[in-house]
Amino acid sequence: MKENKTSSILGISSATFLSRIFGLIREQIFAFLLGATNFADAFLVAFRIPNLLRDLFAEGALSTAFIPTFTHYLIKKGKKKAFYLSNLVINFLIVIISILIILGYIFTPEIVKTIAPGFLKIKEKFYFTVIMTRILLPFLLFVSLASVIMGILNVHHKFFIPAFAPAMFNITIISGGIIIIFLNPSDYNKAILWAVAAFIGGLMQLIIQLPTAIKLGYKYQPVFDIKFKEEGLKRILKLMLPAVIGLAAVQINIIINTRLASLLPVGSVAYLNYGFRLIQLPIGVFGVAIATVTTAYISKNIVKNDIAKLKKNIADAIKLTSFLTFPVIIYYLLLGNTIIALLFQHGRFNLNDTVNTFKALQFYAFALFFYSCVKILAPVFYAVNKSYKAILASILAVITNLAVSLSTYKIIGIKGLALGVSAGAFMNFLFLFINFVSYFGIIKHQKIFVSIVKHLFSSLCMGIVGFYVYILLKKYNILISALIPIISAGITYIGLNCLLKSEEFSKIIGLIKNS
Repeated sequence: MKENKTSSILGISSATFLSRIFGLIREQIFAFLLGATNFADAFLVAFRIPNLLRDLFAEGALSTAFIPTFTHYLIKKGKKKAFYLSNLVINFLIVIISILIILGYIFTPEIVKTIAPGFLKIKEKFYFTVIMTRILLPFLLFVSLASVIMGILNVHHKFFIPAFAPAMFNITIISGGIIIIFLNPSDYNKAILWAVAAFIGGLMQLIIQLPTAIKLGYKYQPVFDIKFKEEGLKRILKLMLPAVIGLAAVQINIIINTRLASLLPVGSVAYLNYGFRLIQLPIGVFGVAIATVTTAYISKNIVKNDIAKLKKNIADAIKLTSFLTFPVIIYYLLLGNTIIALLFQHGRFNLNDTVNTFKALQFYAFALFFYSCVKILAPVFYAVNKSYKAILASILAVITNLAVSLSTYKIIGIKGLALGVSAGAFMNFLFLFINFVSYFGIIKHQKIFVSIVKHLFSSLCMGIVGFYVYILLKKYNILISALIPIISAGITYIGLNCLLKSEEFSKIIGLIKNS
């Protein structure tokens, strides 16, 4: 990757980092208000339902299909035709997702029963989940439209605003949370108001991106292609179908874990959520940033049939991913409990909740690198019309997750469910990487293995330093015993990468010096 691409990744990472910081604040407020109670479990399941559809249709299949097709139109047919295509897609989404929302309202009880059968043991919890699900269903339309606008901006190499857009979602909910704290209503009303804030936040995620899209020349038009004569729309739908099938496998994983968690003690859904939120922070800051920029560039590599450049971009993305995610994985495994306590152990969230969330986080941590790499590799197979490879990878991930989760959750509880996710992510990555090498050839000159070993060694040393600093300071308050080890570990990691002459570290330092 050239420095301009690394610069784009740093830019999008900065925006996403701000968004994720707001996301952590959002989760802190949620933990303060509802902890790991029945109301927390109910909201999380309710919010998971539109999120499942969002991942399936919007940020998943749609992005995978729309970006390469829009790129092709922009390069081959010009901006006017490309924007016409985007309006066809937007109007198609409005119709289809509106139908899905209506069906969701009608069949909400059945959907909740399917995803969280354990909630039927407590009728109030079940019906409360139904109410909040209905409040949150329109969220799907807002984020789906935001995904199309994000695709338009990314293809034009406008990465910062789309990356920052989720921050508006978080800021809206944080504002709502502050109001809730001030009003101090019952737990029931706290959760309802939180759901309303999430609904509004989804709308804000769309609105913030529109001005930049308009400056690029986009203008909404109520155009439709009922007979699907437009080749680009047909291509997007054709690409989306296998992508939906592939991503459906991923959503099955989530449904399985939610179903099983609902059968475990109260708070299990919340513990898994808090743990996975800490995994999503580096994935969002690093993994999604790298994948977003890489996807935009590899789409052009494929259109121009520049396979050598494609291989280099993928190799550089994987190396940068290892550089950024390995230290987080090691630190989560050793000292994740201190981070959980620092962030969440307030209000309704107690020490027992910290202990249980740490159990989930430790087993989720293994998924971080593999999950980030899947986001880099999967779009390649859709772009070269080998979507069945990505589908097979997802199915393999589901089978692995199902086997591990079902065989362990009764024995080790939420740890087994988190382990299933990590095992599935590993199998997904392994299958995609082997097939990438088989299709495009070995990337010998990029020295991926050497870079990964350097980053792993530096991360292990960093973790050891951080752990022993924590042992020395654990008698002090949580602020000192959590932050000082992080700082000392970070200095160690930077120092070792400097000594080992890490290529990724050198690129980042170079960009900082030239900024």
